[in-house]
Amino acid sequence: MAGGFGEIRLGRDYSPQFRNLTVFDPFGTNGVGTTQTLNSSRGGSVNVRASNSMGYFLPQGLGGFYGQLQYYLGENNQTGVATEDDGKGAGLRLGYAAGPVNVALAFSSTNYATGDIKTTNIGGQWDFGVAKLMAHYNRDRVSAPASVTQTGYLIGGLIPMGAGEIRLAYSRSKDNTAASARTNKYAIGYVHNLSKRTALYTTFARTSNSGGASSALNGAVTAINDKSTGYDFGIRHSF
Repeated sequence: MAGGFGEIRLGRDYSPQFRNLTVFDPFGTNGVGTTQTLNSSRGGSVNVRASNSMGYFLPQGLGGFYGQLQYYLGENNQTGVATEDDGKGAGLRLGYAAGPVNVALAFSSTNYATGDIKTTNIGGQWDFGVAKLMAHYNRDRVSAPASVTQTGYLIGGLIPMGAGEIRLAYSRSKDNTAASARTNKYAIGYVHNLSKRTALYTTFARTSNSGGASSALNGAVTAINDKSTGYDFGIRHSF
């Protein structure tokens, strides 16, 4: 439901913390090029979407300012067990977009019996005309008893090339465990627009793991501290 007051959404929807990652990811968190900050996130069941959510979006026309507030209830029966509130929490995203700049900050807190997860991320984009530069930083902190912090960042860009666009990104994730597990990812892709609604695309990505990490691409499984390589080839059509 939308109007001059803004927009209200009910149901299963993207979480504010996810929106901040996907908007400032050159690959839009699709395919092998997806930012490693999302692939390694400890965001739990609301890493991308939150079930049973109630959300509010600020209206347009606020001088470039925008925002999202969301409260979500999880999917558990209230039986008195320790996990009955798992997936319950709230998130907030505030941003500013005007001219060549777009920047936003997001926070969330989600309940889990194994340790509540608090996520903070910030992202931004600058349009130079000949290219768009993007970057974001994400931190997931799991409270006691787990007490784990996962951090990561991305630097990337979009470069127009005739009827197409080149996509570039470097992203990294790291946790605070004794081994300090780390994963680095490089990704390059190209999208060629055949028309306003149809495009061909391809992506190449490679991850390298250390400190006990074993992140792999396209659902593959790799050994600890090993590398993984992935490719995307496809056609996209908007109906």
